Amino acid sequence: MTVGASLTRVEDLQTQIRQGAVSVTQLVEVALDRIHDPAGQGESTFITTFDEEALALAQQQNQELAKGHPLQALTGVTVSVKDLFDTQGHTTTSGSLVLRQNPPATKDAEVIDRLRQAGAIVVGRTTMTEFAYSGLGLNPHYGTPLNPFERDIGRIPGGSTSGGVISVTDGMATIAMGSDTGGSCRIPAALCGVVGFKSTAARYSQEGVLPLSHSLDSVGFLAPSVACCIAVDQVLAKEEYWQKEVAIDPTLQIGVLQNVVLEGLDADVKSHFERSLQILQAKGAHLHQVHSMAIDRVIEIQGQPRIVAAQAHAQFEEILNTQSEQMDPRIASRIIKGKDVSSAIYIRTMQEREQLIAAWQQEFAGDAVWIMPTVPIIAPRLSELEQDDAYFRINALMLRNPGLFNFLDGCAISIPNHQLGHAPTGLMLVAPAGHDQQLLAIARLIEQQFATSLF
Repeated sequence: MTVGASLTRVEDLQTQIRQGAVSVTQLVEVALDRIHDPAGQGESTFITTFDEEALALAQQQNQELAKGHPLQALTGVTVSVKDLFDTQGHTTTSGSLVLRQNPPATKDAEVIDRLRQAGAIVVGRTTMTEFAYSGLGLNPHYGTPLNPFERDIGRIPGGSTSGGVISVTDGMATIAMGSDTGGSCRIPAALCGVVGFKSTAARYSQEGVLPLSHSLDSVGFLAPSVACCIAVDQVLAKEEYWQKEVAIDPTLQIGVLQNVVLEGLDADVKSHFERSLQILQAKGAHLHQVHSMAIDRVIEIQGQPRIVAAQAHAQFEEILNTQSEQMDPRIASRIIKGKDVSSAIYIRTMQEREQLIAAWQQEFAGDAVWIMPTVPIIAPRLSELEQDDAYFRINALMLRNPGLFNFLDGCAISIPNHQLGHAPTGLMLVAPAGHDQQLLAIARLIEQQFATSLF
């Protein structure tokens, strides 16, 4: 059987299961076939796969459904797991060679356990930028999967959840679990044309997740639709879901962030962003320009990269001192810069962060979301990143917009806003910490408007 694109969405595949049009086993077999297709991207997308375990669980779910048991929230939903989440019996390597000798995890990361308890079927662990320290998605150790757009010319997937995004775009999984320290779910989502969600950092447990920056890390995921993200959020968030109605009308206050986020937009990103604003205005949303003094200050002090560098160096200093020759040299060079962040600068930056979070919340008051392009350019070709100066310049450009909201402890989502046949681009919606439900509800509504406006 052939599973169409609509079956990749949680709501659609569960409807098909409920109607008996497809079995859970068939869904898992399709995912595994795509992973192992020698002409596909599976080899550079997955570090390891869980074929036998996934098929056994699928058969178990089929048997339970045949007995009349109801579907769980994620029954039949295939999930890929970024290689920094613990999965019982497997070593968490974070896309690196230096951690391969570590003992296997004795239990799943809490978020992975919650997914399994809700019926999700984990199909394998995906490759990533080493230690999650890049927005480009390259990995010289395990391979770099190629962006689905113009794959023949070799565009990057975006990172650091590079394997995760390709597992979704290529139908190897419905949901990709990832992390986001400076955009690592939103960047690949924008570059590859899917949805990428970054939760408020404290929203989900990070137990069993290898950190890059314990202050700025958050758990996130990539999916075909916002509704899929909501389905996962309802499983992972330890709170009740409200049924508040959200509508696009003049009461929906949307701030269009100015500042640095609109600088250097390439032609595709600029035209798609302008088109997005036109659609929202035509639907009745109240758009107004905002210029954030808090964000100006974050940029001035280089808050996000300063904290990440310092905390990453503390996390991986011993590895740098003893095994740096086995690391991606570009990642090693970024981590070692954390040694230059003095304790005084680090403490002052962390103190000012708290002040800027409060200042941003005051600036945001009265708005539902702020919007901006997720990243300013479309996915570059791998060949454009061969020289270090181009690599670091483009990496900084990719991290620029999304990283602001890790520093400000926001929640954020990237939804596709490109026209069919054009290079994938993303519209990023952001809100302060704790506004995840409202953010997701508004994102779903905007996504629906885009779908009916010839995007």
